[in-house]
Amino acid sequence: VQGESSWDEARRCRNTRVDIVPTPLAVVRVSCEEEVQAAVRCAAAQGVQACARAGAHGFENAAGCSGGVAIDLQDLQNLAVESASKVAHFGAGHTLGQLYYKLQTKYDLVVPGGAESGVGASGLFLGCGRGMLTQLHGLACDTIRGVRYVDARGELQDANADTNPDMFWMAKGGGGEFPGIVTEFIVQAFPAPHSLYARDCTFPPEKAKALIKTWVSHLPEMSDPVHQMFTHITMWNSMYVNFPSLCFD
Repeated sequence: VQGESSWDEARRCRNTRVDIVPTPLAVVRVSCEEEVQAAVRCAAAQGVQACARAGAHGFENAAGCSGGVAIDLQDLQNLAVESASKVAHFGAGHTLGQLYYKLQTKYDLVVPGGAESGVGASGLFLGCGRGMLTQLHGLACDTIRGVRYVDARGELQDANADTNPDMFWMAKGGGGEFPGIVTEFIVQAFPAPHSLYARDCTFPPEKAKALIKTWVSHLPEMSDPVHQMFTHITMWNSMYVNFPSLCFD
């Protein structure tokens, strides 16, 4: 809580912009769903906001929860896979790197997601999530089969196609506006690729227009999952345009 020596470090998100340093009343680092429920009920009893924080990578530090209670989920690290269906159940505290590593080394599986290992899986899956396997398996949110979450009353709920379908719909792209704290994701995983071929090309800015027009004309073909590839163009305020492409297996 504010005033304790550990508060200053615990309140900080990974976005270190000085104009949006969060000032929560308290930071609660939870280790189980019951502790999430207790934290939400405590915040509700005091009439203050409760916010989920997993990877703490939000651009505007919304997970900092200034004036409220930030609920730190990073210790929710459970992972289980249904062997027949390859459906994975993972705790909301995983970063993408932790999730990818566990799925690949333990089960030889993968899920489509982002390319930054330190980003929280929760925010990426709730916010759609595009990455290197998107053209093959879709967005991260497309793989969601269900979520477990704590609602505003502190009750543990399930959301899937049959139970709380409106909340299930919101979990597939609602991002930080999801009206609950997700504690577990249930997602479809896929066999991990074993071979990767990459080509990274750089073009001067005067060739960018022709490159983009040609690239766009081929997008329908390149986006076909049968080609098992990933392609995109990166343009910054710099002197070049980057055009990387990947092929899997």
